[in-house]
Amino acid sequence: MEKDSFKTIKSFCLFELKTQKSCFIAQAFPFVNPEEFSNIHSAVKKKYFDSAHNPFAYRVGLGNVQFRFNDDGEPSGSAGKPILDAIDKYDLTDIIIFVSRYFGGVKLGVGGLKRAFFDTAEGCLQNAKIITKYIKKKINLEFEYFYMGSIMNFLENNGITSIKSSFDTNVKIECEIRISKIEDFKKKLTELSNGKIKID
Repeated sequence: MEKDSFKTIKSFCLFELKTQKSCFIAQAFPFVNPEEFSNIHSAVKKKYFDSAHNPFAYRVGLGNVQFRFNDDGEPSGSAGKPILDAIDKYDLTDIIIFVSRYFGGVKLGVGGLKRAFFDTAEGCLQNAKIITKYIKKKINLEFEYFYMGSIMNFLENNGITSIKSSFDTNVKIECEIRISKIEDFKKKLTELSNGKIKID
């Protein structure tokens, strides 16, 4: 069955972790368009202008194909990838996380940095409100007024709201349906209208 849902965060979230005298600050943002990256990156660097590094990771869309991570000067593999690992642990997409680090004088080593960046990103996600979004497709309906009552009741009872509607010779309604529900939706409406509904 085609996947029609995904998990992401509802809104911006901030989390701070202190370890070995260093301070790690994670910021998670809803993120759907990689073209927005430069604006968010600039805002993070401006907010934490005195931090040495601002590594990040993001994942966008479905299929695990659109992602990026960067260590931003931290030892290779110690920052960006652990942040992405935290995102993937929660099976999230449409999200970007920056973790800014303030060095406290104690070197953590690559292993220590990996744990710290992962734990900071994960702590941020534990505090975030994670939501499920559904992928929908627009469907156009056209039917006679005779069937209006039963069809409108069906739409209302199934939580389907119309995007737009018109009432001319026939009733015309445009609505959005979860991809996985479309076939059942078409079948039920065909039954309710005795096959006299047009669906496209």
